[in-house]
Amino acid sequence: MKKSGFVLLSVLFLAAAAAAQYGAPAKPQEPMQKEPYTATFFGPWNEAVAKTHVPMVTFEKTSMGLKVTVQIDNHPMDPQKPHWIEWIRIEDMMGKKLAEKKFKPTDPSPPMAVFELKTTDAKLKVFEHCNIHGTWLNEATVEMK
Repeated sequence: MKKSGFVLLSVLFLAAAAAAQYGAPAKPQEPMQKEPYTATFFGPWNEAVAKTHVPMVTFEKTSMGLKVTVQIDNHPMDPQKPHWIEWIRIEDMMGKKLAEKKFKPTDPSPPMAVFELKTTDAKLKVFEHCNIHGTWLNEATVEMK
């Protein structure tokens, strides 16, 4: 056996022995969040965290239907910490996804998404997901400005 093959085999053997002794390395796990956080239910967080995570929603009637603007005020988009909003999504009250926008940590802060919907349901669910603080929900009643 060549020397490089022997070294590779030795490394694999040592890794297998370490895994057997100490257990396999843990895989990253999704947060154990059973339901989205809201302005009144902020889970393990406090009211100050809720204020920077609950989606703020405005509506405007257009010739195509409904323009929905969603903004997360005072939330960083910072790849260095890292701390950012990963996505904003709109669903109807039955849970059907109507629109979604994904973000990168380098996108401008505060994160904002503008959607054009053909529906004018009386109420919509607006979600956002923060990579640190989980998923937040605002059930917004459609009110035109």
